[in-house]
Amino acid sequence: MRAVCWIWFCAGAVTAADARAEESGTSFQYEPKPGISGNVLVEDPATFWERFKVVFDHRAAGMFEDQFHPLNFVNWEIQWKDRDFNHLSEHNAGMARHAFADAFRSSARDAALSLDLPGLEWLRERQGFLPEFLWYSLDSVEEQSVSPLNPSYRSVERSWWSELSEGGRLRYGVRPFRTDPYAFLSWRIKDGDSVWLLGNARYYFRNFGDHCFELALSAPIARGFSIDLGTSCQFGRHRLEKKAVLKLLKTFKSGGVLNVALEAQQHPTLYAGITVPW
Repeated sequence: MRAVCWIWFCAGAVTAADARAEESGTSFQYEPKPGISGNVLVEDPATFWERFKVVFDHRAAGMFEDQFHPLNFVNWEIQWKDRDFNHLSEHNAGMARHAFADAFRSSARDAALSLDLPGLEWLRERQGFLPEFLWYSLDSVEEQSVSPLNPSYRSVERSWWSELSEGGRLRYGVRPFRTDPYAFLSWRIKDGDSVWLLGNARYYFRNFGDHCFELALSAPIARGFSIDLGTSCQFGRHRLEKKAVLKLLKTFKSGGVLNVALEAQQHPTLYAGITVPW
């Protein structure tokens, strides 16, 4: 409890500093990581390899940041439960390999989809349920980063919510080329320029008998705060399982992040952390 109070004290101090900066006419500069969100081919290189290099330079930064971010609470748990140095070094190496593989796959996909091939041009120019279904199934890479039951802060996931708030009202498709294929539907509720609610729902069909639904909701509120809710329900041949995570996020203009998460399972767990750049 003392640790949580200290975190809130730090958050209040940083928030006050941001407010004073606004009143004095000066502000902390925070530039979102370029390329963590979708369109990064600014100069539109000609060849596939040139396009791949441009995208990979941007995507790798976001993937590695998420894996090794100080507010990755999954890493906290591993470090506290098992302090064997060899185990931790193997875990870190595994995270690096995972980040590299994800960045490689998503960059190759983005580079391929940006080529002016006849079939891809037809999908980009057509409107309607089927063309959009096929395009969103191939594109919208950041949607795969949405992890409703992960209490950690994930910058790539935040970029997906940002892209969804500014893009089309609906995104839908399937992810068949995975070890855990699923169908997804993303939406936003907006009134004028104000976004009220963002949502992402998934359905997994596993082992020809198990079903799993995941729901992620994100509601932006004032002064950089947002409230996220993630829940899942699995049923079928195995026993019914329900999980939920409630998160309060605050992003500071200085680049800092406050993340407070409550994981509701059989034994509820509270996570809290704040990062402040020096």
